[in-house]
Amino acid sequence: MVLPNHGANPHYFVNALGLQLKEDSIDFSENVNPLGVPKAVLQKWGEYGQTIHTYPDPYASKLREKIALQNNVSIDQLLIGNGAAELILLIANHFRKKKILIVEPTFSEYRDACLAYECEVIRFQLFQYDNWHANVEGLFEAMTEVDAMFLCHPNNPTGTILDQTILLRLIQRANENDVTVIIDEAFYDFSDADISILPDIKDFQNVILLRSLTKMYAIPSLRLGYLISNSEIVNKLKKFQQPWSVNGIAQQVGLECISDEQHTIRTRSFIRSERKWLYHVLSQLGYEVSPSVVNFYLLKPKGSNDDLKPLIIYLIENGIVPRHTYNFLGLDGKYIRLAIKTRAENDMLLNVLERWAQQ
Repeated sequence: MVLPNHGANPHYFVNALGLQLKEDSIDFSENVNPLGVPKAVLQKWGEYGQTIHTYPDPYASKLREKIALQNNVSIDQLLIGNGAAELILLIANHFRKKKILIVEPTFSEYRDACLAYECEVIRFQLFQYDNWHANVEGLFEAMTEVDAMFLCHPNNPTGTILDQTILLRLIQRANENDVTVIIDEAFYDFSDADISILPDIKDFQNVILLRSLTKMYAIPSLRLGYLISNSEIVNKLKKFQQPWSVNGIAQQVGLECISDEQHTIRTRSFIRSERKWLYHVLSQLGYEVSPSVVNFYLLKPKGSNDDLKPLIIYLIENGIVPRHTYNFLGLDGKYIRLAIKTRAENDMLLNVLERWAQQ
């Protein structure tokens, strides 16, 4: 019999004893203030004020069950995290002091997490930016002598994807070389194309699929993400996770978000049409953009290979804050990254970029 290490969440304790929890039971294992949440919090946060009065479910069971059902996977293949950032740290800890390949340009958290756990990091630049060609054969060769590989797909910051056939070949080749492939699909649901590796994950034991709920549902302050892999890897990663890492409000809001399927459908439709319109106007204004399939893109003046710090400063002075690319391998500040916003906000951006192009 394995009993919980902490108080609170009494149903887990009672179930471990082979008993049934009575509906009117009082939890004396939970030693928080018996007078409850301050009235000011309840007045401002309503039902969420009640949620924060109790300890969160340490296993996020309801959220895991919902996500597992939606993705047609077993619940023991899922791990919920305090944002994808926590899950990346758990993965880096799992591969502590191992050799890790990071496909660049990409999210800097992969590298930071791996270095924090003394991994040997090898960086590989996938794209040629003059034609957006992916050096797939070079990647095949680079991953032959590593333990794991991080691949952001769709890529951040370019918004680009690999052909599904190539992606499957990559995973198969990695499997043959005993390489674990960590695929970060944080932005997959912004694309209306079928770009996820999830339908094929059952065929591979060497894949860890990362996803974020904070992007699509615009809840970054709550920190919520999950990963899908085989149950053996999930159980190993769980051992590194601190208790109650995902707060109760995040779990409740997460359930409400993923239940609203129309929100994702509306978002995809809007992003697709807005991106098409933006690309057309930007081309007319004299700008090049990356072939993104999601809700952000890289931009630079056509034919330019210059440091875009002057453009960054100009945009900021005119009320537009871009993302710089100085810390992305191969981009080196020669592009800026821009998100797709509302039509009114995109119009403001275009007006500023038009004035810059006319200087």
